[in-house]
Amino acid sequence: MYRFLENFETGIPFIDNGHRRLLADMEEARQALDENHEDDFHRMSAQLLDTMQEHIAKQHIYEEEIMGMSHDPELAEQKEAHAHFRTVIDQHRTSLNWQNDYEELTALMNFLNEWFLQHILSSDMLIASAQKKAKAAAMEAKAKAAKAAKAAERETPHASDSAATAVAPTANTADAEESRAEAPEETPAPKRKPAPARRKAAAAGESGADGTAPTPKAEKQKKTAAKAAPKAKAAAAKKPATETSESTPPKNVPQPGKPAKAAVIKKKSAPADPFAFTDEFRTQIPLVDKEHETLFDLVRQTYELVHDEFRIDKFDDIVAIIGELRDYTIKHFADEERYMKSINYDGLAEQVKAHTAFVEQLNNIDLDDIDAHQEEALDKLIKFLLNWLVQHILKIDKKMPYIEEAALNLTE
Repeated sequence: MYRFLENFETGIPFIDNGHRRLLADMEEARQALDENHEDDFHRMSAQLLDTMQEHIAKQHIYEEEIMGMSHDPELAEQKEAHAHFRTVIDQHRTSLNWQNDYEELTALMNFLNEWFLQHILSSDMLIASAQKKAKAAAMEAKAKAAKAAKAAERETPHASDSAATAVAPTANTADAEESRAEAPEETPAPKRKPAPARRKAAAAGESGADGTAPTPKAEKQKKTAAKAAPKAKAAAAKKPATETSESTPPKNVPQPGKPAKAAVIKKKSAPADPFAFTDEFRTQIPLVDKEHETLFDLVRQTYELVHDEFRIDKFDDIVAIIGELRDYTIKHFADEERYMKSINYDGLAEQVKAHTAFVEQLNNIDLDDIDAHQEEALDKLIKFLLNWLVQHILKIDKKMPYIEEAALNLTE
């Protein structure tokens, strides 16, 4: 059942209303599929696509603007996720027809279910925090502008004084001209020496502005230069156009007498273990990292159980491990929240919402669907659990500051 829970709220009405509408459409589509209302399949697919299109055109742009104003480091990743969302919509809109209504609606619902659980419950929960930062940045900029304006007003009188001082000498220009006229005539100054460029031109025998003839020495230099010019031109014609010499062989071409280098074939590295708890996930808070590692291991155990070919009916074991995963997740979230309270962390409210929404999803796991389609249903669940865990740790948990005393005091 798809319904908008209080824990899904970001605190921004425009975004929350978009999520409400999307979940309402998803619930209507789910009922149509469950009750096999064939006449509704095409209509619901088109309705979902229209809602998603509006969701993109307005809400995603709004989210990106807020994150840009707050200089959020996750903006590039958020834009990439939104671009993927647009691509999926375009693909579904292109393939929508009356012949494959059931398959199209089912595929669309699977995508939206994964998108809502992984993107909205991880990334969008942080938009409210980004909006607060954006507002704070705008207020700070406004305060700086007001302060600069006041400083400019205080400096205005001094500026007028300096302007008056600058005008004062010009007021006495007439007096200065009169005193200069009354002064006795001074002895004319000796002629200035010609500028270096002029002296150089004169030495080379060039005619000056006064039309004086060049000297014999200059004539001789001119004739010598004229004789040398043809030789220089012929030498330049013989020289190759590029500096590349025949003695320098082109790269990657084997030369006579030299063995060619053998091609090095790099060994392909093994694919990364998706369930490995690597250093990139470490928050440096000992208990938090230990519990995260356990959660990764529980997801791995679930995967191994699903793909164990030697077990025929795994339902009871699956129910048991899902229960263990849910109980341990609740314990871990409580420990995390205890640490955040001890350091007065300002992101606590967003963390609590994300935690509660995730636990709600675990509580709403459809065991009947898992019993009927064990491998398929559990593969979807494992993918959701792993992706949510990765995104939550990297985007939210790693923002928690490390306070040594509080981290060491956080024990089970």
